[in-house]
Amino acid sequence: MHRGFLSLRSASGLVGALGVAVALIQASLMSEAPEPPPPDTVSLERMIDGLFVAYDTDDEPGYAIGVVSGGDLVFAEGYGVADTASQTPIRSNTAFNIASLSKQFTAAAIAREILAGEIALDDKLASHWDGLPDAFAQIEIGHLVYMTSGLPEYYSLASPKGGWASQDRFTVEDAIATVFDENRLEYQPGSHWTYSNINYQLLAELTARKNSRPFAQHMQQSFFAPIGLENTWVDAPIDMERATRATSYVWDDEAGDWIEAPRLSPHYGGSGMFSTLEDLAKWDVALHRDKTFGSGFSDQMLATKQYAHDKTNDAFGLVLGSYRGLKTIWYEGGDYGASAYMVRLPERDQTIICLSNIGNGGCYQKAQSVIDVLLTYDQDADFRAD
Repeated sequence: MHRGFLSLRSASGLVGALGVAVALIQASLMSEAPEPPPPDTVSLERMIDGLFVAYDTDDEPGYAIGVVSGGDLVFAEGYGVADTASQTPIRSNTAFNIASLSKQFTAAAIAREILAGEIALDDKLASHWDGLPDAFAQIEIGHLVYMTSGLPEYYSLASPKGGWASQDRFTVEDAIATVFDENRLEYQPGSHWTYSNINYQLLAELTARKNSRPFAQHMQQSFFAPIGLENTWVDAPIDMERATRATSYVWDDEAGDWIEAPRLSPHYGGSGMFSTLEDLAKWDVALHRDKTFGSGFSDQMLATKQYAHDKTNDAFGLVLGSYRGLKTIWYEGGDYGASAYMVRLPERDQTIICLSNIGNGGCYQKAQSVIDVLLTYDQDADFRAD
């Protein structure tokens, strides 16, 4: 059914199945009336497959779906193609634009700086950023992390490149300079909450300044390489030659077909990263189970903070929530030709990952449909190779 790649399901399932088959053969030879095999049950794999059957084609973009359970990537399947021209199938190591899922990695860099004593959440940004505009004097590091800085979003302002779309090739420097030139706040820091990418663009640039190296290089050396994220990178400068990179698409009603949605603007911090099912599963385990960077780091990543507004469930590039009575740790990403969603169910020790190269792919809803399937079964139900 799938487009020809090896799922990361445990090989023990296959070995077990072969063992059962051998045992049945031996039983048939030793007894005239062998015990019948247990009745077959509908596997979780088949149930999840059923959610994506419409996307299981060899000429249209689609989805990569992963389930991490007990620290293992027990389900990893692709539906559709990473590139329509070459008909390259989506695989577990296909790298997608993960859009705002990038924020948790930017926040991770800040968490490390906090734990190292280089900065503190209540530090004024001005104490770490020479020449910060006067209007921003009261902004604290925590205001940026928790999106309560009052800064105007860059794309609400006039762009020096003529626009803020991917084809306008704008940079982080363009975004920051535009907001700094505006030199005003929309509200007193800490008094309201506003989702805003400029907060995380500033955090990324602050990280680069603190470590005297480009943000992309810092993330590669400090986070990606240490935990073996082989197909994860900050796409600045833009690298179109990566063999595992998925092409993004949007539907064109006039053409009646999918058209490419290339990422041409090398901004980062609030977005700008590419990653895969395999790598995000490793990140999930490093953060939540192995606590590779220390328990203090993991605690910091999940820490919330109370300000003078009602939104209290934001963490470090993550959101604490609930779904069907279960606690969740999640984040959603959407970009030109890309959709991404990653949600952990800590009480079940499971994480669902959805990545798509479809514009408006709705990974949020797709991942919740996978959760619905998982909740149909006991949490200890085994994934079986079909």
